[in-house]
Amino acid sequence: MALGASVTFGTGSTTGDSYRKDLQDLLASKGITATYVGTRANGNFPDNAVEATGDAGTNNCNKGGEVPDAGTNVTAMVNKIYENSPGSTVILASILANKVQEQDACREKINQQYAVLTTQFQESGAKFALVDMRGSDAPTVNDLADTRHPNDEGYMKMARVWMKGIDEVISKGFITAGS
Repeated sequence: MALGASVTFGTGSTTGDSYRKDLQDLLASKGITATYVGTRANGNFPDNAVEATGDAGTNNCNKGGEVPDAGTNVTAMVNKIYENSPGSTVILASILANKVQEQDACREKINQQYAVLTTQFQESGAKFALVDMRGSDAPTVNDLADTRHPNDEGYMKMARVWMKGIDEVISKGFITAGS
């Protein structure tokens, strides 16, 4: 289930596909069948379901400043996922770069909180991974359609980063055939 807000929905994409279509294609190229689920649909491909929720911290940074409870909010959300679906594997993404310096600084602070909660979940034995949407293969500010939403190339880069995270959890045995 793709959870997110405007980036997951596809804002900035010429087709509305977001990273979801590219990720689905990458999965298919590896022989992995995936079906998106959600209450909303967007994009120019058949299996285009998307679940939209308010990102904990991402949109709060749109005015700059700080979001000291972002990690706590995401921890509560992830705990709710595990409570409702025991044995689930959760892959969290760090927050993308932003062209507005004050907003980007806020996002960096949230990413630090995400790193801490990732360690906590992993040390507790949870099937949890963090993908780095700021790494060398991730979208940069040059891959944004506006100040914060990726363009089509940025979404492709996101899909590749997500795929790397999926490969990681598969290699750890967190996801197996039929799960």
